[in-house]
Amino acid sequence: MLRTPLTGLTAASKQLSVISNNLANASTAGFKKSMAQFGDVMSESAGSRPGSEAGKGVMTIATRRSVEQGGMKQTAGSLDVALQGAGYLVFGDPANPTADGDLSYSRAGNLTMSPNGTLIDQSGAPVMGNAALTGTLQNPNLQPINILNAVGGDASKVGAITIDQQGLITVSNTADGSINKVAYLAIARVENDNGLRAIGNTKFTTSQDSGPAQYGRGGSDGFGLVTQGDLEQSNVDITGELLNMISAQQAYNGNSRALQAGSEMLRNIAEQLS
Repeated sequence: MLRTPLTGLTAASKQLSVISNNLANASTAGFKKSMAQFGDVMSESAGSRPGSEAGKGVMTIATRRSVEQGGMKQTAGSLDVALQGAGYLVFGDPANPTADGDLSYSRAGNLTMSPNGTLIDQSGAPVMGNAALTGTLQNPNLQPINILNAVGGDASKVGAITIDQQGLITVSNTADGSINKVAYLAIARVENDNGLRAIGNTKFTTSQDSGPAQYGRGGSDGFGLVTQGDLEQSNVDITGELLNMISAQQAYNGNSRALQAGSEMLRNIAEQLS
């Protein structure tokens, strides 16, 4: 009697948790909203007696992530980038930038340059790239992108930084006016985006469910185009999430009342039998 509304309470609580996380990250660049999915809980005898058994409640099947493109916000920042289409920017480990096995992936392109010239994100993770990314590669020789190296290591010579739709970064040398190639931003993609494991800060790592990452440059072999001076916003629809929250709260309150009514019934029965 009490188990069914208890499963409803658990499911509604899970739904509220997912919605709250979505709303909390509504203004987080590159964030992708999640959706809880639910299914019936049936009794063990339902298969042998079709039509004779009611469901026994609800259970959470999975929490799926939406990979729908978020809106674009123009920032005019030369180091802000966004992806139009499939793929993720690739980041190294801040503590060990050259470790091939510690790569993470994100749609958040609010980048900056460290004092030593390395292109990094807000957490200090280096942006990974290659001087000659072509086609779809399984294991390219990715390295942290360093802008100062293209102008002889002299920060005073760094002029305009340009990033084209393929992710090619170039920098002008204020001393001689030359335009110097830095590297291509590496773009990664996987077979199953929902198989990526979230590690926080809008970053993911690959897993057995996602499959290995493939790398390439913007606009090649199905990879999205890179746009400079833009940031992809979260794909959270605040109005829709608030409506979902109201629905989940109503479900929580309804199951709570059913649980309370069931408890009172059992107590009354126990008092009559005593």
